[in-house]
Amino acid sequence: MPLVASSDSSSSVSPKQLMIICASNAVTYFDFLIYLFMADIISSTFFPDNDDPILAKMQVLSLFIAGYLTRPIGALLLGRYADVKGRRPALLISMSCIAITALITACLPTYAQVGIFAPILFFIARFFQGMAFGAHTPLGWVYVAEHVNKGNLATFLSFVTASFMFGELGSILLFEIITSTHTHEQLIESGWRIPFIWAALLSFVMLLLLQTLKETPIFTHQQHKQTFVPKISELGPYLKRFNAMFLALIITFIIASLTMVIALLLPDLVSMKFSIDDSMLRFSNNLGLFFLMLGCVFYGLIADKSGTGKAMMIGSVALMLQALAFFYHLEYGGGSFILFMYAILGFCTGIISLGSVILVRLFPTEVRVTAVSLTYNLMYALVGLILPFGLGYSTNLVSFSPALYIIFVSLVSFIIGLYIFLLPKFKDLDESIKL
Repeated sequence: MPLVASSDSSSSVSPKQLMIICASNAVTYFDFLIYLFMADIISSTFFPDNDDPILAKMQVLSLFIAGYLTRPIGALLLGRYADVKGRRPALLISMSCIAITALITACLPTYAQVGIFAPILFFIARFFQGMAFGAHTPLGWVYVAEHVNKGNLATFLSFVTASFMFGELGSILLFEIITSTHTHEQLIESGWRIPFIWAALLSFVMLLLLQTLKETPIFTHQQHKQTFVPKISELGPYLKRFNAMFLALIITFIIASLTMVIALLLPDLVSMKFSIDDSMLRFSNNLGLFFLMLGCVFYGLIADKSGTGKAMMIGSVALMLQALAFFYHLEYGGGSFILFMYAILGFCTGIISLGSVILVRLFPTEVRVTAVSLTYNLMYALVGLILPFGLGYSTNLVSFSPALYIIFVSLVSFIIGLYIFLLPKFKDLDESIKL
């Protein structure tokens, strides 16, 4: 299976460029997760009062799920635009749409003001926000990857991946500040608009900063005329890259699964079966996110020194062992060392940064963003739809279910790491395409 070789270019991303890309990813992740943390308040604002707890829960989940469903559409459209017109203009369009939809959402009328039109307008804004978000993450990875050489690829991309967790920490912090300074009634009345105003302001600032970036040298040098809607004959060579597509889907499965379980779902899953103080559990999760960022950079550095495959195998084994230790401690240790255990678990989860190193090298320049964006968002949408329900149900039955799932994902990650480690030794490897 062809794995695209890294750039041999002497060009490198500047600290300013890297910081702008990382900040833009943090802001977009901040914007996207606001809907999750504010879901209960938004549901009360945009839907009629409902005494049925199941229907009320479905309303809350629909707000978050809507963003996942529209991500593949944006990935296809913006990804193709990035491959035809350039990475820089696609980044600007993505951030512009995110900024505008955040501002529009902050100004939307509530159900008490316009009735059924309120949730309709909200879903329209969420629809376009999800589309814009769909391509932004792969765009950030590709933009940085097309500036750096092979020896620094994993390190630079690890900072980009770590920035997602920084955005999540920011959204959690803002949510905690708002909920601690406003009553529930105040939040429903007008307080829910505050995070969206902040999201819009930050997004417009990032839009100004993104305009200072230049196009990637690889896209500029290899640019050739393409139509936005390619002919069937032009798709032939890329439709045959089944191995690359399959590997991209598996890599995204690993990233999506570990990110959702460790960074988003774990506090709720733990509280379902174990008696841990809620404030301590939330603080532990925040600490885990911080160490996850450190772990991303650590594994990036290790990958550049010893190889992506070897780093992935080592990290996968460490994560398997820590997942067992984490839940064993909850079961038999009562959570007395929850802070320490959460920090180690977050650090080990840093292997997710290695996924981007593989993804950006699977496809040639002319289809790179489209292919990465589409496979990444299709699998992310699938995991985002199924995992919260499936893991929540299984945890009710077996308290160790999250640990078992993490172990399964880590085993898949180890196999992929072994495959990547052995890949350069394959005799039929096609390395003619440069990153």
